[in-house]
Amino acid sequence: MDPVLIALDSGTTAVKAAAFDRDGRLVASAERPNAALRRDGTHVEQDMAATRDDAFAALADCAAAVPGRAAALIVTGQGDGLWPIGADFQPVGRAMTWLDGRARPLVAELRAAGRLDAIERTTYAQPTAASQSLQLLWLQRNDPDRLTRIAHTLRLKEWLFLSLTGRLAAEPSALLPTWGDWRTGQPSPIVEDTLGLDRGIALLPPLEPVGTCRAGLGAEAASRIGLPSGLPVLIGPGDVQSTLIGLGLGVRPGVARASIFGTSAIHGSLRLDPAGMAAKPPGAMVQPYVLGRGYVCTHPSFNGATALGHAATLFAGLPQGPVAPVYSGVVLHPFFEPGGERAPVTSPFASAAAFGLSGATDPAAIAWAAREALAFVTRHAYAMMGGDGADLVVGGGLAGDAAFMQFLATALQAPVRPVAGGQAGLRGLATIAAGTLGWASGADLAERFACAAEARIEPEQGPVATYAAGKYEVFARTLGAISDAWPAIARLNDLASATGKGHRT
Repeated sequence: MDPVLIALDSGTTAVKAAAFDRDGRLVASAERPNAALRRDGTHVEQDMAATRDDAFAALADCAAAVPGRAAALIVTGQGDGLWPIGADFQPVGRAMTWLDGRARPLVAELRAAGRLDAIERTTYAQPTAASQSLQLLWLQRNDPDRLTRIAHTLRLKEWLFLSLTGRLAAEPSALLPTWGDWRTGQPSPIVEDTLGLDRGIALLPPLEPVGTCRAGLGAEAASRIGLPSGLPVLIGPGDVQSTLIGLGLGVRPGVARASIFGTSAIHGSLRLDPAGMAAKPPGAMVQPYVLGRGYVCTHPSFNGATALGHAATLFAGLPQGPVAPVYSGVVLHPFFEPGGERAPVTSPFASAAAFGLSGATDPAAIAWAAREALAFVTRHAYAMMGGDGADLVVGGGLAGDAAFMQFLATALQAPVRPVAGGQAGLRGLATIAAGTLGWASGADLAERFACAAEARIEPEQGPVATYAAGKYEVFARTLGAISDAWPAIARLNDLASATGKGHRT
């Protein structure tokens, strides 16, 4: 039977598995909703055992439909966060996900004390509420008993790799923005020393590069999934780099920047020298590119498609699904997540706001303004990273929203090339695994396994372009005016809670 590659991507919204043959054809797939996520105000956690079981179930569904024999399995998952295990390799409570906001006050405290700049000089990124390092510091200050029981701190993909193989390991590209020196590619003690962590690097798994970080599928996991024991299991890079590669970044000619509009919105570019960017917010990240020379530079936002869901919850009567353009004077700041915002706006206290509302405002105008806001954040990100005017390849669920794609092109004044279908992360994993196993290389690798972008969507001109440019100016101006008030707004929440009648946010 012809061999196939199986890819697993355990995301914030869904757990996906897919199998690809040697020609890159998708021959089987399975998807399950992420039922393990738990939200309670700033607490956004995930049940680790349920997460493992969901991943195994998705893999079993996919394996049952595979028409050939599996040659390898490659794994990734949602990026930041703290997935703690004890010396027995079992979970120590729930994972603190990348959306958890408990460490948010620590960011402001440490920034005010000037203790984050040294970390940023080393890692290229300042810690945020999503960072494993600050989540450990939160535990050290608020739950030291739990911290003493933690023997190893993992990310989701490392937890799944351990569950599949019984082996503790990690690859460095996902760890470096939190723990490492991006120039040397090694963890740095500067992070834990600067933060005052009792333990940091000592809790990390052993590191091996993508491609060599692998182990055989364990007998118990093999039995549950329906794949052969001993099957090679590889750890891929984080879900962000995997998806960007799946969109063609660095593997397809001419693809030098790409955006993902999934649960979060992430904007990325491939650069040989990150220092050449026009500007860099503290929340930007740099990772070594796992398929060759250079670095993947990203602006990872907390707020992507979730912003549309939050808006629909807060404003009654908003239409569901794609909406037609409703141009209006409503200007929305889409920062709804309790952890604030990471990049290109960086503030643990960033909060959503709406301007231009009246009793006559149509709910459809609010729904459309939320999409405009995501486009404006994208414009802000690429103004910092550079590459103005170059084609932008776009993946994620909102890539299938034709009206949003058209407005995004107009807001950027650059062609947009959407990738529909939602398989970019899995195709990126397959691209990496196929290159590692020697199934293909160079242009042939991209042609077979990476996503093929659709036809260019050119920017509109005339009145719509004038409207988009004017509204972006107002968006930027109101953002600059209100951001200074974000910490005071956050303190109002604390004062409200002190009354005993405050709503937990």
